[in-house]
Amino acid sequence: MAARLLDIEKLYEAEHGRLRSLVRRIVGNSITAEDVVQQAFANMIAKLHRHDLPPSPAYARMAARNLALNHLRDMKRRSAVEIAGSDVEHVADGQPTPEAIALYRSELRRLLEAIASLPPRRREAFVLNRIEDLSYDEIAERMGISRNTVISSIVNAMVDLDRALR
Repeated sequence: MAARLLDIEKLYEAEHGRLRSLVRRIVGNSITAEDVVQQAFANMIAKLHRHDLPPSPAYARMAARNLALNHLRDMKRRSAVEIAGSDVEHVADGQPTPEAIALYRSELRRLLEAIASLPPRRREAFVLNRIEDLSYDEIAERMGISRNTVISSIVNAMVDLDRALR
């Protein structure tokens, strides 16, 4: 059993980042993604005595994905529950406050200024990919550059934007 526990530890070290990214794409939240991945590995450890096969990356991906989908389903169920016996006038207004609107506008303005300050090719590749939702191949064809140059431009644009918005 100790050898299989070491196998799970090695699997965790090798796959943790990829699994967290996969789950984050599903649930849309990095903190929840971390919790889901941790739960997947805790479940694997709990099942050590029942299985003779060593854990595999494919099993870890499947377990994390299933837990993420379960999380989404549970969240949907919880949001569908009615607040019984509550008067509507006691429910908080879901509209953002004027202060929040001003803050959001300010943040949007900062983002747009940061995008505008990017070098032209980076800005064009970034906008085509992130805003117009074109694939790398479509951008490469439209801009007349290689796919790798498109990827490099987008990655560099993201780094530049991260620095500018900190």
